[in-house]
Amino acid sequence: MLKEISTVEEFNKLISEGVIPIDVRSQAEIEEGKIPQAEIGYDWNSGEFHDNFDQLDPEKSYLFICRSGNRSMQACLFLQSQGFDNVYNLKGGMMNWQGTRE
Repeated sequence: MLKEISTVEEFNKLISEGVIPIDVRSQAEIEEGKIPQAEIGYDWNSGEFHDNFDQLDPEKSYLFICRSGNRSMQACLFLQSQGFDNVYNLKGGMMNWQGTRE
């Protein structure tokens, strides 16, 4: 089952619990603004994510972020198929994000 969050409060709670937020948008999208705590990950659309997902530790927890929530949802589902249990999607992505941006 896909775990999703949609509020700043849920985001902050997960971050305080050690969940690692990863942005899977393109570099151009990230330059338009990103969540300050989010690590710049691998661009889902370019294939970077599939080429490099093995660098993620399946024992850790991750929260994926994109523009609308679709690519990040796909990243979650893909990782779940690879044996990752603790993955979260930011529902609605940056289009729905009400928190701080940089």
